[in-house]
Amino acid sequence: MTLLQVLALLVMAPLVQGVLASMRARLSGRPGPPFVQPYRDLAKFLRKAPRAGRAGSSLGFAAAGFALGTSVTILILLPHILGDSVRTTVLDVVALVFLFALGRAAMVLAALDSNSAFSAMAVGREIAFAAIVEAPFLLALLAARSTPSSALLAGSALFIILLFESARVPVDNQETHYELTMIHEGMLLEYAGPVFAAWQYSAQLRQVAMLVLVAFVLAGSGLPMALCLVAAVAAIPFVEAFQAKMRLFDVPQLATAATLLAVAALGIDIIGGLR
Repeated sequence: MTLLQVLALLVMAPLVQGVLASMRARLSGRPGPPFVQPYRDLAKFLRKAPRAGRAGSSLGFAAAGFALGTSVTILILLPHILGDSVRTTVLDVVALVFLFALGRAAMVLAALDSNSAFSAMAVGREIAFAAIVEAPFLLALLAARSTPSSALLAGSALFIILLFESARVPVDNQETHYELTMIHEGMLLEYAGPVFAAWQYSAQLRQVAMLVLVAFVLAGSGLPMALCLVAAVAAIPFVEAFQAKMRLFDVPQLATAATLLAVAALGIDIIGGLR
């Protein structure tokens, strides 16, 4: 993965979001928005007056910039982590997971700073879900690409984690307007204007980074990475169209499945190394 490809991902992140939204709508029998709609939305938000919660403190602005910076840093680090799996160390993997956690922490602080009850409710759910997916996230990356079997298991675990990280059904629903069920969007209810555009673009970059990670790990099974990337993108709207959103207390079962897949992948990796 080259620097030019990273720049392409920075530009195409909103396009991926538009493709996913359009595919989900068409699978549900609706015409759906055009692929370029996220670009229009970002331009619209940039033209509006900034708003950073009821308190109006500078923390919301700083947190949005910090989260956007972590997302860009993740994409910049991807060529190093994906370029040569032999030279990739445990510290590189831990640093990648830590950057995802830093971006989430910035959003949590910004949501709490908004002094909104709905945002605080969403923060509690976000933290709970983050606590149960970070371990399988780390394990899946550590077991990636060692053998074809471990690559398939680790890639499957990462796809489940992708649903958590990008706030997708059955974990969350980006299209809902019911405050009591919002998680990702619920934390940003009090934000508008350029600061909200920064949050949205940051989430789109994180989503693209996760898609690339899933495709890279699955490619360790012998499949072309481009095919794995297309399959990962296509699988998301299929899951959203044909799977209902899970009850809040059932979501940990999905994280448990990711953990079991990641542990199995790591076990195969360890057994293969002993031979």
